[in-house]
Amino acid sequence: MKNYRPANLSPAQVERLQQLEHEFAELTGEPLVLIAFVSRDDRTASPSSSRMSSATE
Repeated sequence: MKNYRPANLSPAQVERLQQLEHEFAELTGEPLVLIAFVSRDDRTASPSSSRMSSATE
């Protein structure tokens, strides 16, 4: 994970991630956490773009 840093999300974006966590947890029947990161090496993305990844830990 050296090439990623936490995404700078607005409160509304954090709330949406939390909603998605809940929706996916209902679908899978398991608790999960969604985590948003921005690539440090992605030269094609704009500085404000972010990528989301999920972890089921």
